[in-house]
Amino acid sequence: MSWRRLRMWMFLMMTAQAVACGSGEDIATLNEVDRVRAGTIDVVLLSAHPSVRPGKDNYVIEFRSADGATVDVGQVKATASMPMPGMAPMVGGVDITGTDTPGRYAVASNLSMVGDWRLALEWAGPAGSGSVNMSLSVQP
Repeated sequence: MSWRRLRMWMFLMMTAQAVACGSGEDIATLNEVDRVRAGTIDVVLLSAHPSVRPGKDNYVIEFRSADGATVDVGQVKATASMPMPGMAPMVGGVDITGTDTPGRYAVASNLSMVGDWRLALEWAGPAGSGSVNMSLSVQP
């Protein structure tokens, strides 16, 4: 395993542990940045800040039922892109990791520029499969 890959893996594990164990921000104190409905599931982005920040940032994605309980959606994949007029879209780094709470995922992103980004999520698991696009206004 390369040194860079090892460092990323360690960063993701520490992020997931901080979110799962409560040693980071308490879920109750996080701001709801975006919420999108996919069938009967609400996909909610929570952050310690009012928006996702440019550069390296950490936040939480939750999949919730109508009553607000988290829903186990299994494996989740994420990609981030920013439309660039007259050019190919800019691609950002996004790593998503499950936590000890089913339906709650720790996200580590590296979105290099301020502006409007598209976060595409796909999942498959006990609650079925689905996908959704979230609009992120990345601000300092």
